[in-house]
Amino acid sequence: MAEPQPRKTTRNQRGVLARPLDALVFLLPLILFYELVAASRAERVIAFDWMRHFLALFGRASLWAPGLAVVIILLTTHAVSGERWCVHWKEVGFMYFEAALLATPLLLLNWLIPLAALAGDARSLLEQLALTVGAGIYEELVFRLVLISAVIIVGVDLLKLRQPAVAFAAICLSALTFSAHHHPPIGAEPFRAMAFLFRTLAGAYLATIFWYRGYGPAAGCHAAYNAALLGLQAIAR
Repeated sequence: MAEPQPRKTTRNQRGVLARPLDALVFLLPLILFYELVAASRAERVIAFDWMRHFLALFGRASLWAPGLAVVIILLTTHAVSGERWCVHWKEVGFMYFEAALLATPLLLLNWLIPLAALAGDARSLLEQLALTVGAGIYEELVFRLVLISAVIIVGVDLLKLRQPAVAFAAICLSALTFSAHHHPPIGAEPFRAMAFLFRTLAGAYLATIFWYRGYGPAAGCHAAYNAALLGLQAIAR
């Protein structure tokens, strides 16, 4: 009997999706960095707290629960995909380069539509960096992986609507809710039309990355942009 051939990276009408196992290996150092640095801080990424409160509905959820949830989701997704359980290290390494490259348009957009500083002076640079990395991981999980996937399941699988139209609606909804959650009553940042516009455009861009490349590259791009912007602000002070 011929030996079964390894399956290639998932390809479909959306392009080439990063394998969930490779995305997990790529994101794991960032998850650990956020968890370790932010463990002693009361302030957390809003999306992180949403996940922790949601998981608490099923029992007591520790501060590590959202990070474990990311690991479990990616491992489960990989198992369902039928891919072999091996890490493509070149793909993992490429995702770090890809994250920096994909963050460049967001930096240019920020130059056109400047935002206020990402963090206050009361926090150390290390703590600010942890929060920016955590935002990339958990905001992409909530607003891209969970929200867009839920819209696709309802619109395409249940209602049998055309996928392109549902995907466009999901990207728009993801971008708007991502932008809105930074402002009251959910977030603490006072509403500014230009900030809302910037995050809506950035959210649409990140959602497009998620659609064509998957959760790992989208989270990496988000984290890379946040970290780069933080570094530029630190230099300018």
